[in-house]
This record gives sequence, C-alpha cells and structure tokens, in this order.
Amino acid sequence: MKLLPRLCMATGTAAAGDSDGSSNKLGSTASSSSSTVSTSSSAAAAAVSEASSSTSLPSLSAAPSNAAGCLAASFTHLTTLLPLPTATTAPSAAAAIAPATDSFHGFIIARPASVALHDIFTLEAASASDSSADDTTTAGSVKCVAHIHGGKAVTGHQDGTLRLWRHSTRAPARIRLAAALPTVTDRLRRFPVPSNHVPIRRHHRRLWIEHADAVSGVAASADGRLLFSVSWDRTLKVWAVPSLRCLQSLPAHDDAVNAVAVAPDGTAYTGSADRRVRVWAPRPASEHKTKKPVYHLVATLSRHTAAVNAVAVACGGQMLYSAGNDRCVVVWEREDSASHMVAIGALRGHRKAVLSVACAGNDGLVVSGSADHTVRAWRRDADGRGHACVAVIDGHASAVRSVAVALVPGQKRRQGGDGVDGDEEWRVCSASFDGEVRLWSLRLTTGS
Repeated sequence: MKLLPRLCMATGTAAAGDSDGSSNKLGSTASSSSSTVSTSSSAAAAAVSEASSSTSLPSLSAAPSNAAGCLAASFTHLTTLLPLPTATTAPSAAAAIAPATDSFHGFIIARPASVALHDIFTLEAASASDSSADDTTTAGSVKCVAHIHGGKAVTGHQDGTLRLWRHSTRAPARIRLAAALPTVTDRLRRFPVPSNHVPIRRHHRRLWIEHADAVSGVAASADGRLLFSVSWDRTLKVWAVPSLRCLQSLPAHDDAVNAVAVAPDGTAYTGSADRRVRVWAPRPASEHKTKKPVYHLVATLSRHTAAVNAVAVACGGQMLYSAGNDRCVVVWEREDSASHMVAIGALRGHRKAVLSVACAGNDGLVVSGSADHTVRAWRRDADGRGHACVAVIDGHASAVRSVAVALVPGQKRRQGGDGVDGDEEWRVCSASFDGEVRLWSLRLTTGS
C-alpha cells in the first residue's frame, strides 16, 4: 500500500505560485511529417491576437472573493488503479481519461490493451473491453480518449488511427470495438482517385483521410454527430460519426497539434507546439453547396510563450482554458468584437509544464495536471474572471498526463439560510506517466 499523498489546502487564500517563464519542452514531441491537404480552402487571413506573451498577463489565481466568508477545500485520496503488465505493454504505459456524461456517472479510462468505464465513487470497472477479442494492442499506446453522446467513446492511438467503442448489446458489461477510423470502406472508396493521395514526405504519399502520425487529441460535438481529431502530423480532421467517414482535413498548425476541444455551438479549438491556439467554425450553409459542415479558420490566439499542450471549454463556450510548457493556464473570454477570444489572465503556480487541463461544464471548477507531479484545482468566481487555487495535491510519482473532473451526483451546492453557505463534492481523476490512475475527492465548503 502506498502512503496517502501530501495535501496542501487553501482556505481563503490561493496556493503559492512561482515566477513566470518557460520550462523545457516536456509536452508532445513535434512531428516531422508535412500537413495533409485540406478538402476545402481555409481562411487565408484570420484574426490574430499577437498583443503580448503570457508573461504579461495578470495572474488570476488570487484569494477567493466571497462576500459572506471564506472558501475551504480538502483533497482526499480514495483509490489508485495500477497498470496491469501484458506481453506487449510495458507496466508503465500511461492511461488517458475522460468523464462519461450519459446516464452512467463515471470516467472512461483507456489503456493500450483495454477501454473501461469506471464508477465515479470507487473506480471499479462497470464495463470493459475484451482486449483479446478486439486486439487493441496493435494500435500502440493510447494518446487520448473522449466520450461521445449516446454511450460511445473514441480513442486516439500512436499508430495514427482512431477507434470507436460502444456497449455490447449482448453483454452490457462489455465494451466492444465498433470501428477503426478511417474504415476500410472509406479507404477503398477514396483509393482509386489520385487526388485523394497527398505527399507526407519525400517519395511517400497517403490518403488525406489518414493521420500520418500519432493522434494526440480527440473531441466530439455536443450532439455526438461529429468527431474531431488532431495529430502530430499538424492536421485537424472532422469525422461524421453515423457514417464513420472523414469529412474534412485541415492543415491546422505549423507544428505538432497536441489538443482539441469543442464548444456546444460546434466551434473547435486546437492547441499546438507552435505556441498558438486556433479557432475553427463551420461555414453557414449558404456559403457551401453540400449539407456537410465545412470548417474554416476564424481566429488565431497567441499568448503562450511555449508549446500548448491542452485546451478545455467552459461556460457553454464563453470561456476557454489553454495550458502549456510556459507553466501557466491562460484564461480566455469570448469577445466577438476582438478576434473571437480575449486573454483575461493566467493561472500560475505549477513549477513545470502544464500537460493537461479539464473543466466541469458550467460549474466553475478547473483542474490542471503538470510535469511537476501535481494536480491543482482552481475555483472560478461568480463573475467568471477571478480564480482561486483551492487545492494542490502532490501524490503522483511522475508527470500528470491526463485529468478529468465531475461533480458528484446529488451534490449540487446546498445553500444555507443566507443563500451563500454550503458545500460541494467533486471527483477528480488523474493519470500519470508511470501508469497509475488515482481518484480524489474534493470538497469545497463556503461559510461565514
């Protein structure tokens, strides 16, 4: 048994941060592959926010601004899942995690040899894939995972493929592999047409529907009909979930793309090793002939001084969080009159690169994981601008690669007689590069 991790609680004050500056590049390695050709022309001139770097942004990690009293937080370690070594997988193979938001409350945990849905309270597997039948190990390590509305999940792999999972109708406790993207049917349909083959390096061509490098990020639209994937090959691809076809491939960045997030209105955000976050939106139906969504570049957000490793959307798409190797999480606010998003500040405190960030919808909690082995929880004020670092946990022995957060069912804030006092309980799941997945209970109490 491992000892419980050290807990650093912030009560009415923010956790101590450190000075600005960029760290060594601990994020994803850039790919040398060239970008694939877009199936539709993207905007040549997009609005660019190039004002200044993240070092000039004001720090938002101040003390909680509660008129009635202070905010107390406690982080408790609940359980740890250790990796199970297999014949083809090293024991330290890292996992990818994402929240499941359908009728079942829990987390999706993806490993090279399995994909499983785990209970939000105990991390016990409620359903899991059969690796011997699905042969998932041939896809290499899992880089990312996302939940799709309708009880499905998608994983991105080192070999450049995406894998779609759904519950088995014959055995509810099993998750089966539904398809690998791009599908064989899609490949055969496009292979005879020469224009579908694009150069990825000298003397080597590939279908534009294929990723030429590891899939580093996946996200789904709110209705579950569209899937977005990004890769170290510098592209963003849009997929139709019902038909399992690739609709569009966009040369998204000048370097490896590390993350993608999608807002409820369908706007997609990508973060890259080129230090930029780019905003993609579908063109109005009147501007293109087909009924399929054609995405184009609408803005480029440049405030990071190093590679961007993770992005997350909050407040129904009105706020965006981007984390990078410059050791901070930049907070963006929707402003259509100023290049779509405006950086309002940064969350500072991590000592090394921030590798992951997650939000809990509109509930005001932001969680970040870092190469400094810590997980930080940030509470957003009611005005949406001020943020407080309410807890810091130092429980992992390796860099925190992936984080996810979910509000415990039935634990919405219970307000007291004055309308302010109450408490909340959250579940935070974190995965590190040593293969461990840990579950934490975060309790926030507001009192006079």
